[in-house]
Amino acid sequence: MRRLYLLPLTLFALVLVVWTAGVDAVQEPHPSIEVHRITDTLYMLGSGMETGGNIAVLIAESGVVLVDTKLEGYGPDILDHLRRLTDKPVTMIINTHVHYDHSGANTEFPDTVQFVAHENIRRHWARTDCQPIPTNCDDFQGENRKYLPKTTFSDRLSLFAGTPDQIDLYYFGRGHTDGDTFVVFKEARAMHVGDMFLGKTLPFIDAENGNGGSAIEFGRTLTKVIDSVPNVDTIINGHWNTLLTWDDLVDYRGFYTDLYTQTRRSLDAGLSAEEAIAAYEKPARYSEYSANKGGAGFTVDAIVNYIYRGI
Repeated sequence: MRRLYLLPLTLFALVLVVWTAGVDAVQEPHPSIEVHRITDTLYMLGSGMETGGNIAVLIAESGVVLVDTKLEGYGPDILDHLRRLTDKPVTMIINTHVHYDHSGANTEFPDTVQFVAHENIRRHWARTDCQPIPTNCDDFQGENRKYLPKTTFSDRLSLFAGTPDQIDLYYFGRGHTDGDTFVVFKEARAMHVGDMFLGKTLPFIDAENGNGGSAIEFGRTLTKVIDSVPNVDTIINGHWNTLLTWDDLVDYRGFYTDLYTQTRRSLDAGLSAEEAIAAYEKPARYSEYSANKGGAGFTVDAIVNYIYRGI
């Protein structure tokens, strides 16, 4: 069923409201997916915020592996693009995290697909007390429980080990959610990072919906990635409309960590959260990153308030 949600701004940024508001009332074509070639066998399917999270496509020897599936209703669009790239079927879907804009089309693929996810993602989807947003566990109720991942992991998992198709999955702790998975395509030296780096803006920390996000741990998790994952050049991000680089990821960690450090300094000085928000100044070296104040979601206000609350 097509979702028709108006998300409270305390749960998500206004841009996510635009994705879903009124989609049944006005029948318009989907925003189109853009294809970005990384290698002969690895692609990114994206288009910024409009279609949901960016997808990684690996044309492996045994079939097509997808990382994330965008918004609900995009299954046919994804398959249409895949037919232009290969005649191989989709055999595996990996999800970077629990949100509906990255997993909305999971159930639009055959249930013979091998679904792979971190154990916390499966736990959230298996809940029966679903909150409608932004976790789409309502998609996995009843007979659709057959789409729950049967392959899960806790810290690390290697798929197709020892072959050119090797994929390494890593989990380093809480950040955007409590299941954020980093997916490394070893041969291509590329990594899908989901919404742990959604683009050159502040992150959305999902700490209000039982999904385990943490503003305090977000920067620490990025540091673990940077310190632990070798031989990556290309970053497939959560929503940015172009591919990014390892250096961009390092800069993003610095951008976020600087906000955290400034906030801690204000907290230790006895300033209120409102005063800490007003005091924050984005360093000139991060001029290409947005750090808006006012409102909730992808803002300085949201992150500062979470840090003050110890989340």
